[in-house]
Amino acid sequence: MDRKTFLVQGSADAPYEVTFVKNDHNLSAHCTCPAGKNGLFCKHRMNIMHGVADGVVSPNKNDVVLIKTWLSGTDVEVALKEVMDKEKLLDKAKQALSFAKKRLTKVMRE
Repeated sequence: MDRKTFLVQGSADAPYEVTFVKNDHNLSAHCTCPAGKNGLFCKHRMNIMHGVADGVVSPNKNDVVLIKTWLSGTDVEVALKEVMDKEKLLDKAKQALSFAKKRLTKVMRE
């Protein structure tokens, strides 16, 4: 079992603790931010899983790249891919909605 804990500066005065535990093909991630404590989506965990070290204030900042490698073959990797795919669909839907609104505005002026 491997464990890495990072201190991440968020909106609170004190940094949050973000902990990743790799055990065979399982990966768990915990954060002490309000969202993380309540079992909700947490940008601190997401950033680190994407290899983004912005906000990491602990001396092991360079270990962020290691976490990205821990994703391979885990259920977390599959779920993360699903979230990313849905975000792309949402972006496309937002663009289509914007275009439709512009078209509606144009036709109403004619």
